[in-house]
Amino acid sequence: MMVTRREFLDGSTIMGTTGTGLIDRDGYEIYELKGDKKSEFKAGDTSSSVDLIGCDFMTDLYFANFIAGIRKGEKLNAPACIGNLAVTMLQLSNIAWEVNRELRLATQDGRVPSDPEAMKKMWEREYQPGWAPHV
Repeated sequence: MMVTRREFLDGSTIMGTTGTGLIDRDGYEIYELKGDKKSEFKAGDTSSSVDLIGCDFMTDLYFANFIAGIRKGEKLNAPACIGNLAVTMLQLSNIAWEVNRELRLATQDGRVPSDPEAMKKMWEREYQPGWAPHV
């Protein structure tokens, strides 16, 4: 799988090997490789493209659902495993942006084994003694 990222006015385009996703604060659009729109979600309200603090309708909906899931046991609109996948893809697109090239991912774990610079630059981090997470 290859991941690249291109920013537009108030969101990002993530280009994969099987399609493209356009994501902004007001929703998303998914396109197949041939350019046909596969799916779309638009939030009820639109947000300002100059809002730099992330105060938007979709974020409010996400957090309200997440908190209701914790407090009341409501079903999450996006299960944690899907949220993890989405965040990982966005983080990988940021790495591609920072190193200014396409990344070739290992499909098993999303790492970039063929690009040690990309892995070192943003995947790993150094912790103060005693503060490293243990999984």
